[in-house]
Amino acid sequence: MPELDQKIAELEARLDRLVRTQVGFQQEISTIRTELTKLRSSASDVQRTRDLSRNPQIPPMWPGTAIPPSPGPSSPTTPLADTLPPFRRTGPPTGEVPPPTFGMPSAGPGRSSTRSEGKFSDSATDHVESKRGNLERFVGRSLIALVGIVILIVGVGIGAKFAIDNGWISPLMRIIFGYAVGFGLLGTATILKKKYLNFSAVLLSGGMAIMYFVTYFAYSYYWLMPQYAAFTLMAVFTIFTVAAALLYGRQVIAHIGLVGAYAVPFLLSDDSGNYLFLFTYMAIINGGILAIGVVKAWKPLFYTSFGFTWLIYLAWFVSKYSPVEHFYVALAFLGVFFTTFYATKIIHRVVHIENDDLKSLVSIIVTALVFYLFCFAISDVNAGIVEYSVFFGYLAFFGLAILFTSFRFFGRLLVYVSYPFTWLIFGVWFVKHYQANEFFALAAIFAGVFFAVYYAATLIYRLATDDIGMAENTALVMTNSFIFYGFGYAILDSRESLRPFEGLFTASHAIFHLIVAQVVSWVKSTAVDVIQVLAILIITFTTIAVPVQMDGNSITLVWTVEAAALFWFGRFRSVRLFEYLSLPIMALATGSLFVDWIKAFAERISDLSEFHRQPLMNGDFVTAIVFVAAFTFIYFVNQKKNHEPAISSALVRPLGLVLGTLTTFVLYNTFRIEIANYFHLQMVGAESVHELSSLAESSLTRAVDDIVRFNFIWQLNYTMAFLIGLAVINLQKARSAIVAYAGIALSAITLLLFVSAGMYLFDELRISYMIELPDVTAGPMNIAIRYISYVFAVGLLASLYRTINSTMVSEVNPAIVRELAWDGLCYLTIFIIVSFELINIMVQLHIPDGGKLGISILWGVYALTMTGIGIAWNKKHLRIAAIVLLGVTLIKLFLYDVADLPTIPKTILFVSLGVLLLIVSFLYNKFATRIFSHVQPDAE
Repeated sequence: MPELDQKIAELEARLDRLVRTQVGFQQEISTIRTELTKLRSSASDVQRTRDLSRNPQIPPMWPGTAIPPSPGPSSPTTPLADTLPPFRRTGPPTGEVPPPTFGMPSAGPGRSSTRSEGKFSDSATDHVESKRGNLERFVGRSLIALVGIVILIVGVGIGAKFAIDNGWISPLMRIIFGYAVGFGLLGTATILKKKYLNFSAVLLSGGMAIMYFVTYFAYSYYWLMPQYAAFTLMAVFTIFTVAAALLYGRQVIAHIGLVGAYAVPFLLSDDSGNYLFLFTYMAIINGGILAIGVVKAWKPLFYTSFGFTWLIYLAWFVSKYSPVEHFYVALAFLGVFFTTFYATKIIHRVVHIENDDLKSLVSIIVTALVFYLFCFAISDVNAGIVEYSVFFGYLAFFGLAILFTSFRFFGRLLVYVSYPFTWLIFGVWFVKHYQANEFFALAAIFAGVFFAVYYAATLIYRLATDDIGMAENTALVMTNSFIFYGFGYAILDSRESLRPFEGLFTASHAIFHLIVAQVVSWVKSTAVDVIQVLAILIITFTTIAVPVQMDGNSITLVWTVEAAALFWFGRFRSVRLFEYLSLPIMALATGSLFVDWIKAFAERISDLSEFHRQPLMNGDFVTAIVFVAAFTFIYFVNQKKNHEPAISSALVRPLGLVLGTLTTFVLYNTFRIEIANYFHLQMVGAESVHELSSLAESSLTRAVDDIVRFNFIWQLNYTMAFLIGLAVINLQKARSAIVAYAGIALSAITLLLFVSAGMYLFDELRISYMIELPDVTAGPMNIAIRYISYVFAVGLLASLYRTINSTMVSEVNPAIVRELAWDGLCYLTIFIIVSFELINIMVQLHIPDGGKLGISILWGVYALTMTGIGIAWNKKHLRIAAIVLLGVTLIKLFLYDVADLPTIPKTILFVSLGVLLLIVSFLYNKFATRIFSHVQPDAE
């Protein structure tokens, strides 16, 4: 049986591998035991030599024997059994494979090591017993003591309640008895501390808990002591508990004292509203936490104190805080609490060498974050210049302190909390509370202070260390500079008399950065990235200074040209920073262009009589053309392969896609807007004619409505022409699959829009043409426009057909999918066009019932045509569509057409449709073998 022999061979091979592994383990174990024996013998020799020198009468180690010599290390060729020490040689005779022991002692007489008997070796038993011993030690030494102290407190409470209920003891005796129990536990803990530290710590914790509760009852329930006495006692208890925690080295004692300390003000509160006293008391407690932080790195104690402090402060701020009464109190103690916890984290960092683990980083970030969130809440107040000055000075002071200490102890971690929150707080205040006549100087001064603090801190840190990278340094310096510039510009703009100086203010920024760049080159000439950043700021503010004195399009022009120049310089001159900088400037230029368009649109709809933009002769058009040229230039520079990009090579293609899409859209929208400008001028002219000639209101309305319809139709025609041109360029030059798919989608949407909204507008123009009004007559263009549009639609269908069947699309999509998509769109478009065109012709020829008789016959003919094409070209979907159309036509015939149709048209309709149906049926029968391959033709 080959399978059985193969299985036996596999098991024998596995057994051999296990034996070899076991032998290797046994050799390693024997070597370790030999080394241990040598070390033990050496230690015994040294000890015996010392004992003999003190007492020569000590007998030898073993009676009648000398000290055995230490065995040397076993030779690799020594038999396995010979490597064991003499008193441990229990293995089998040489030549037999010793059983595996896996580091555990061999089973001796009367002891089995096999698992089949349900027993473990000695080492396994010791391991289990060790675990049981640890569990037993925890239960006996800690858990039972904790449970006992809780039971003791509960028992004392039950006994006291019983005695009180029965009137055995007075209130004073109850309090004395409580203190006696507490002090008894403290005394017992002191006596047992030396030998039983853990048990003593538990007793002390219970005693202090009893002290807190007894004092609370003495004050709150029995009025046996005044408030100040109870407060003093609890403060003493807190100090004693913290000191005991340090003495015992047990954090749980400190937690008990901390919880008691924070509970004291609420337990002893008389609702006096003395928040100054409350926060002072909390500050003293947190100072104790800071002191403990110097001695012990107890992080849980920090978290507990942190949580209690900010929860109490938050509860007070939400429920009791009044800006009029508590503004300075809130600021003062917010600073005190933050300073305490922040200093504690610095102590943990310096004294206890706290690592950069996740908890440490999160705790320091949360500490700063809580501070700035409360600052944000406090800043939302209607106050005077004094209060705002104090607050912003406070914010600047803490921002500077955070930056200095963060750079020193935590790196630049807290910059990303302090920096954005400071500007956010200032920005929200500026939007909600700034008034130029009252806070002009205040806003200008503190905007400059905040800018200087973060600008100087970032540059100094960069010059002092190389930890901060170029991109990060650039982002910090540039965002800070632009934020300050934005606020400065808004502050100047708030006073009309200072608006002429906005250009000078912008130029002064460039001069300032030029001076800083010169200083940096003197101090540290190797800081090339800093100089490059400052050079960019110099260029930027110099170029912005010109459009600041102008309006609208000039800004877009400067930013567009600047983005192109920086991108070319960065890519071809390998100045990576310039290329990075060009990206946000591209975004600014794009946003500025869109803002220009929005303003122009708002101008058109707000007051039509003031509209005077001449098509192709206005600033928006020139700006957009420059934008398209600049971004096209950037696109081709980005496509060059002979220069290494500053951005990741994986982002080059997405950047090119974004640039191409944006440039194409701007080019399309530029001319579309000019079409809208032309027709808006036509509407302005129509209103002018109406005012001069006193045309009837109905005539003016019809004229304006027709202009609006022509506006939409010509924009639709332009869209189709643009998509045709895009498809031709892509088919001939670009050969981009992305452009092909985008063109297909946009073409389909445009065609659907054309056969829906476009056809409706054609009908409206025809109706307007056929209405006779005395004042004005619509021109023949109302009718001719539809045939012009048909040319564009046919061209778009042709370009769509070529795109769908190009290799860019055909290589990915199956032929059946492409065929269904094309036929569906093409035949639907033609069907809707011919239907509306038939109605148009019949209405103009004054043929009645065009929507009934003519349309039904047309639909039948169209269905017959699709059936013929479907049979000739073997297109099943066309034949099915024809059958559906015939069904719709029949439903229309019986539910709509015959309702009010005269006899003769009704007869013509029925006969025509009947003949068409018969022809369709005949075609199916004649070409049955072609349509259905499994059906045989009828006999002749």
